[in-house]
Amino acid sequence: MLGFLITLTTYIGIYLVLSLTLTLEVSSGITNFGKVAFYGLGAYTGALIGTYLPLAIAGSRASPFDVNGIQLLYTISKSNPVLDLSVFLLSLAAGFAVSALFGLLLTYPIHRVGSALVGFTLLSTGEVLRLFYLNTEPLGESKGFMGIPNPFAWLPQARGAEALYLIIVWCFVGLTHFTVSRIMNSPLGRILKGMRDDELVALYAGWPTPLIKSKVLALTSGFTGVAGVLWAYYFTSINPNMFTPSLTFNIWAMVILGGIDSIVGGVLGTVLLASVDYATRFVIPFIGTTLVTPDYLRWIIVGLVMLVVLLKKPEGLAPRRGGVSKL
Repeated sequence: MLGFLITLTTYIGIYLVLSLTLTLEVSSGITNFGKVAFYGLGAYTGALIGTYLPLAIAGSRASPFDVNGIQLLYTISKSNPVLDLSVFLLSLAAGFAVSALFGLLLTYPIHRVGSALVGFTLLSTGEVLRLFYLNTEPLGESKGFMGIPNPFAWLPQARGAEALYLIIVWCFVGLTHFTVSRIMNSPLGRILKGMRDDELVALYAGWPTPLIKSKVLALTSGFTGVAGVLWAYYFTSINPNMFTPSLTFNIWAMVILGGIDSIVGGVLGTVLLASVDYATRFVIPFIGTTLVTPDYLRWIIVGLVMLVVLLKKPEGLAPRRGGVSKL
């Protein structure tokens, strides 16, 4: 039970980083249907650094995709805590930088053409990247990475390593919440809300809306990339099928359920749906149903939860009131 609670809390924490950044994007008038693109980019950036770099430093030519390479990565992480932590920190920084730069370079030209195109462009970009991972040999193709070392694998107690990793995840949740809330409740946040309500008026007022929106998306994409790195290092394996468009819409469901443009609502919606989603992964396989596959039954349960809540509270669990949204 303790292990389940630690894993569930870590799972919720990673999703909170995603939902909080999406809340800021929605508040800025950015329709991001490609959240998974930056999430996967961060995860694969972290996996590349976390596997290839330790093997290169150890002077080994082993592949991170075969048994010998995976075993060597495990040995290195158990015997060299400094290298293990350094690679993890480098992965976090690289995941943020790569995802933020990709978000800025991709969306700035699109925002100049028309913000309505951003959502569909990001949606297709996420699928293009997934197919790229699926067909690129150095990225493991369909198998993905299976030997990403946990940064605290050198600790004697596995439960202690999980608890310490949980603290790291929630530190990033706190940092993300602080950043998002400060922006949304600042003069910049009011400018972003004005651009969302009427972008043409904001342009006439002299605000460079394409550049501002692209910078906001770069920031949120950077945090999304960090969430991908945290996911990869915690579960120690990733593959292209983890980064389908359904993940993006799962995050949207959390934000909608809690209340659009509300930090409190986004947190509540994330905790509720992420808990239901993760708990049903363990419960459904024991039901033994033959009418519906476990994965589809899980989505049915999540959908029913959303229907019940939104029928009772159409604005979400905690809609934003007035001009300030705080926890």
